[in-house]
Amino acid sequence: MIAAFLIFYITITLFAMIFLGIYGVATRSNLIKKIIMLNVMGDAINMLFILIGYRLVYPVFPPIYEKHITFEEFLRRAVDPVPQALVLTAVVIGMAMNILLTTYAIQFYRLHGTVDARDMAEIMGGERE
Repeated sequence: MIAAFLIFYITITLFAMIFLGIYGVATRSNLIKKIIMLNVMGDAINMLFILIGYRLVYPVFPPIYEKHITFEEFLRRAVDPVPQALVLTAVVIGMAMNILLTTYAIQFYRLHGTVDARDMAEIMGGERE
């Protein structure tokens, strides 16, 4: 019973973090703050996927079948490996995107002296004309 309440509050917190990330990306003009909010949002989404694959039974088995337990018991107690694989892939892709975005922000700062998105739009708009 306590575990169900804990899972509920964790889920509510993760959804709040997702909305905080969306709000931060939409309202902040600093690129570094936008990258941080994207990280917060991505980590909350990854935690939701992990939470989806979790079982509320004890003991929880890893998703590796062993001969000493019945197949029905294994299906009832084993965690789902698909969300784990998706999160592992998302972590790697998220890390690569963070490196790419941070590199772009650093390079833009070196060239133009700002990481403000509004100034970026003016600079990029002025170069096109």
